[in-house]
Amino acid sequence: MTPASGNKLRAVGYFRRLAAVAAAVVALMAAKPSLAQNIAVGEGIALQWGHFYVADHYNTWKEQGLTAKATTFASGRLVLDAVLGGGVLVGTAAETPVVFAALNGLPIRIIATLNHFEPFDLVGIKAIATGKDLKGRRIGVPQGTNAHYFYSKILASSGLSASDVTAVNLSPADFVSSLANGSIDAFVWSEPHLSQAMSMGEGKFHVVQFPGLYVGYSAVITLQNTIDKEPQTLVKVLKALQSADQAIAKDANAAADLTADRIKLDPKIARAVWPRVQFGTALAKDELIKELESQAKWAIDSKLVRPDAVMPNFKDIVVTQPFADAQAK
Repeated sequence: MTPASGNKLRAVGYFRRLAAVAAAVVALMAAKPSLAQNIAVGEGIALQWGHFYVADHYNTWKEQGLTAKATTFASGRLVLDAVLGGGVLVGTAAETPVVFAALNGLPIRIIATLNHFEPFDLVGIKAIATGKDLKGRRIGVPQGTNAHYFYSKILASSGLSASDVTAVNLSPADFVSSLANGSIDAFVWSEPHLSQAMSMGEGKFHVVQFPGLYVGYSAVITLQNTIDKEPQTLVKVLKALQSADQAIAKDANAAADLTADRIKLDPKIARAVWPRVQFGTALAKDELIKELESQAKWAIDSKLVRPDAVMPNFKDIVVTQPFADAQAK
């Protein structure tokens, strides 16, 4: 064997060994599961956010390669603040906090809705039997929320103005204790707070309903920057919520029960209210924009925003691409 042929054989052997090592590395990488993507999720405490609770319970996030760390907040407005602050990537909020964010030029976006239903009632002292009975009363309502918008509709339908009633800006977490200690005469919100208030005193408080005044949206929100930089992550989030849809459809009672457990609500009440919510991920852009514009006009006319606030272009606020991609894949 010549030196040249020997060198050639050694070279061939070297590259064969290198190829074998490379193949082993590839096989090892294929065998090793990919690391899940960590995301922070903000969830309001209310029955209408059942989608997220079901996704957490059945870990539909994992199906999409996500590890979701969920943090609960007393209201969607607080979730929105957390999204703005970067504390959570995606979260739950009604449409009204999004309206106020848009009026203030903040980059919150809606990428889906989870339901469309009448979420609110009023619970208060027995002397309040109709909307007209609110005159001269102190009513707890969190400013800048869809409950605030609903409250304004109660007043208008009852022939009252804002000056006829004292609106007390409270966090929902303080509603029941404030009603119990007499700081307010009633509050406007949803379950589980209504049932909690009713249990505070036998026959002391009651629920007053105002059907047909307001039908709200439960939205999935994020930042425009997230849409620009992490669109595929948002697609995965929406697909995980779509899997939660399927779990809800398969066993509505189980979904209601686990949601009741998360928000500390009697399961019987959750099951009774559940059909009203009509769960299902969707994004009816034109209908949603119409509602956003109506609420923005109310906020401007009611002087709830800065004097120079103008009607936002809500076509930019409702972003359909992530939802369309989640539907297509």
